[in-house]
Amino acid sequence: MRKVVGILVVVIGAVALAFFLKGNSRTATPTAIENRIPKLKKRLAEREKEIERAVAAYSPKANFRIDDLSSPADELLRGLPGVVQVEVLAKSDKPTRRIIHLRDWHYVAKDLSALDMKQVHGRELTEQESDQLHKELLLEAEIVQLEQMALLRCLIKHHGLKRVHSEGFSPNELEAYREKIAVLKAMEHDQIPKLRQQLEDVRQLIDTLTGEANEKAQGIERELVALLDAHNERMLEMGAAGRLLIAGELEEVLPLEGDGAMEKAKPITPDGSVKVEENKLEARHDAQLRELKKAGPVSVIVLGGAHDLTGSIRRAGNGWEYLRVTMKGYREAGE
Repeated sequence: MRKVVGILVVVIGAVALAFFLKGNSRTATPTAIENRIPKLKKRLAEREKEIERAVAAYSPKANFRIDDLSSPADELLRGLPGVVQVEVLAKSDKPTRRIIHLRDWHYVAKDLSALDMKQVHGRELTEQESDQLHKELLLEAEIVQLEQMALLRCLIKHHGLKRVHSEGFSPNELEAYREKIAVLKAMEHDQIPKLRQQLEDVRQLIDTLTGEANEKAQGIERELVALLDAHNERMLEMGAAGRLLIAGELEEVLPLEGDGAMEKAKPITPDGSVKVEENKLEARHDAQLRELKKAGPVSVIVLGGAHDLTGSIRRAGNGWEYLRVTMKGYREAGE
């Protein structure tokens, strides 16, 4: 179990770093902070229904596998649910390798999110403001991941997708990553359904109780909600690909990071500020490309939305096709 906790730290830290490495891009001015939580909860509920209908209705116009390098992947991707833009950032007349990059809006741990929001807003934030902004981030990440999972489900069912590369861990952490997946999978299939049922039962009881019994029942409700929220956050840490792996819908999630390259690109300085060094970021991208080369000619990757592998692809030589996909939720989160 200690090893599993270790990978949790690795995954959280790595994904948080990716956030600062231009993964989540938003600008703001030092003004009063609007509470967007009700609006985001409504958007999440609406998007869940919208996505479910879109996946059920999806009928591919371009009916070929994504590893068919002779077929135009951009046409296929534009027809998938939730896609608002497909950029062809590197093109080849006869590609020998293809990268499909899903732009990710990252989960970030609360302490690192607070550090970034302090810089964005230009002032110290209250605890209440930090909590609110982090909850908003989690809702945004949830919306983006729902859309990514819908897209990946369509690729799995109709276009031969079996594995996805995810940033945040390297081959050295793969075994521990799989252990983490196994723990969350067991929780999803056993503990979490029981907690949800208990919550439903308690909420029904609350309406029938008064006085001290009602207060106790409400306390139990709060504890159950906290447990379920903590689990949901752990699932968000794993990203869309990890969640599909936990659900048994995806065959494999592979590491995108080269050993040590991500840590060297860490942009947080000793004084707590954020400074991206482009040469280290490009070295990280070069290492990511080397990992992709090991896995075959076609790679679907989930990577921070502002990352651009074009420079690394140019250095790697000819024959590469690189497509970057923007989902509706990602665009909305960045507005």
